[in-house]
Amino acid sequence: MKATINYIDNKIDIFYRVKGNENGFPIIFIHGLAGDSRFFHNQLNYFGEFNKTIAIDLPGHGKSSHITEQSVNLYNKSIEAVVEQEKINSYILAGHSMGGAISIENYLKNRNKVKALILVSTSYNFHITKKLIDSSIDDFDNFFNKIFPRIFHKKSGIFMLAAKKNLSEDHKKVISGDLILCSEINYNEKLESIDIPVLLIANKFDRMIPVYLTEEMHWKIKNSKLVIFDDEGHVPFFENSDEFNRAVDEFIQSIQWR
Repeated sequence: MKATINYIDNKIDIFYRVKGNENGFPIIFIHGLAGDSRFFHNQLNYFGEFNKTIAIDLPGHGKSSHITEQSVNLYNKSIEAVVEQEKINSYILAGHSMGGAISIENYLKNRNKVKALILVSTSYNFHITKKLIDSSIDDFDNFFNKIFPRIFHKKSGIFMLAAKKNLSEDHKKVISGDLILCSEINYNEKLESIDIPVLLIANKFDRMIPVYLTEEMHWKIKNSKLVIFDDEGHVPFFENSDEFNRAVDEFIQSIQWR
């Protein structure tokens, strides 16, 4: 069974992919900066065998409506809208990079619904400088050529060509807007208040978010498990999906029936 693409018809249309058993415990995947739900193709197939598995296109990304200004609140509201439309009472939330921060925000606003967090290649605080933001606005092609190889480790050249081909001016503005949003995020003081099971996953040689930042989160979140892959790249669930899926599956099996 293939994943289906659903959407919420509102002032901002939200598209999302769904696969899996309606009776299976829901898992919702949230992409990072410049990403969309397609990145979770392997997770939809794997977890969709037994769980209701959802991957959302945040506003301005993928098929969802274009927006002129991003905010953590807007992205959080899109998750809440999908949860409401799908009539989900409780769920596991998995967020990558920027999506990890959005997932933390969703948990803080919906503690009674989020039963576990899976935070992938992320941090409580993104060290994004004004210089980096300005470079994305003033000379996007140069910015893109420098940053993209840090994201992907395997076949980065092929992915770069494909990404460049599909980047519109609106997409470029969204990426710059996401950088601004990420530069303002800091959940350091909130980490100790997280009291649900948390799985933290990172690549040891991630050049986008250093692994020590993920390790710091592990130290501060009392009920957390840390998995570090001996690999490069910023998207372990995409480039190393088998190992990633096994780690997540083991975590889910340990907590979902509590």
